[in-house]
Amino acid sequence: MRVPHTVSKLLVELHTPSPECLDLIGEDQRQILAEDLNWNNGEVPTLVDLCVKKIAEKFEERPYFDELPCEDRDHLLELISTNLPLEMAIPLINDEYYWKRRYDDHFGVITYRKPFPWQWKSLYIEREVRRIIEHAEPQYADEESMDILDLCAPYVKRLFVTQLQLWKPPLTIEKEDIPDEWPIDHINFTFITPKLPLIEEFDIIFGMNDVKEDFNWNMFKITVSDCQRLGKAILDLKLLKVLRIHKSNIEDKHCQALMQNLIKNKTIVVLDLSNCKIGDQGTLCIAKVLMNHPTLRKLILTNNLIGQIGAEGLGYALIQDTCPPLESLILRLNPLGHAGVMGILRALVRCSFPTELSLSSCLFEDETPEKISKVLNWNETLQVLDVSNNWFGEYGGDLMVESLKDNTSLLWLDMRETDITPQQNMLIRKYLLRNRNDSVEEDEASIVESEEQTGEDQDEEVMEESIEDVHENVEEME
Repeated sequence: MRVPHTVSKLLVELHTPSPECLDLIGEDQRQILAEDLNWNNGEVPTLVDLCVKKIAEKFEERPYFDELPCEDRDHLLELISTNLPLEMAIPLINDEYYWKRRYDDHFGVITYRKPFPWQWKSLYIEREVRRIIEHAEPQYADEESMDILDLCAPYVKRLFVTQLQLWKPPLTIEKEDIPDEWPIDHINFTFITPKLPLIEEFDIIFGMNDVKEDFNWNMFKITVSDCQRLGKAILDLKLLKVLRIHKSNIEDKHCQALMQNLIKNKTIVVLDLSNCKIGDQGTLCIAKVLMNHPTLRKLILTNNLIGQIGAEGLGYALIQDTCPPLESLILRLNPLGHAGVMGILRALVRCSFPTELSLSSCLFEDETPEKISKVLNWNETLQVLDVSNNWFGEYGGDLMVESLKDNTSLLWLDMRETDITPQQNMLIRKYLLRNRNDSVEEDEASIVESEEQTGEDQDEEVMEESIEDVHENVEEME
């Protein structure tokens, strides 16, 4: 007996008898086994089943799908090939079971978090678009080779690119015409992003994964023209909210070329340029964008080469009137030093944001813990602070404990690997727990107050309605 895919596999397992039940007395004498799903496996298949199997075999030639009844269509989805051309499958098939089968057969494990809400059809098409872009060779790729993206566009909201192919001499070129130095430009995104206007999250890495025997250091390089074209391509994404360009050899000159176009964008909420080689000059360009961007809320610059000048530039951008209310600034694993940290701390006492700051592994000096403790005395908006893997010692721990006695806004503080004593760590956790409990009580009080206000408003509305009814009754009596 064929169990259709519309019946849950878990439900079938629940109704399958256990080996212990099958060994009970009298089980071998039963003639009707309602729970046996294999009772008719030896029988000749019906004519309907044979027709459905034949339709599945010839589906590419004659795609009969909507013409079939519902039960036969469900059977067809179990037999149809998962290698159908996208030009046929996308407009014709919307059933999630087929796209789940196709994803499992082609890609297997899902390597990225699934958005909410999500569909198997969207997940598969996004992964297929990623495969097309990652294997596109820049010497051949042009606008005509990306026509399939027009068909995929309604289903692509996230684009993750983990590698980009390097330029190679075309096969049609003669050996004597091959230049000694090849260009290292990658595929041009300016004719890709206009075909995918619904992208909200764009994640790209300039590098290679499956290198094998053709290893070359040029595979991991990036050119200024790559960044210029990428910046222009991003401007075509009118719904873009999350942009990640990470794990790439982006230096100051590349960052400058990228920011020249990125400064015109007005939709990005999260900008991630982590694990690159951005120095002070590139950071100043990022600070310029920060001063003029209306929607940016999270800036991630983890593991770069930002020093004093770059940090001071970011601090200067934070105190400008045109700077957006940044919620999170992540600067961990940057050689800021004491002077660079001071550039950020000066901004914290002059503005009401960010609420999250990470300065982990930023080469603190002896006087840096004292300055941070003073900032905690004056700042009333910082809620999350990460200063782990820096030098504080027992003296710095005492300063942090004293500053947290009066600070009621900080909710989370990461001080791992800072050489403070266990007693200081316990006191810090005690004060943070006090702040979190107070914030919860304040939230509950605001909820009760709002409910009381809404109740009073409702009473006033009832009174007004009753007064109007009285006036209407008096007019009727007159």
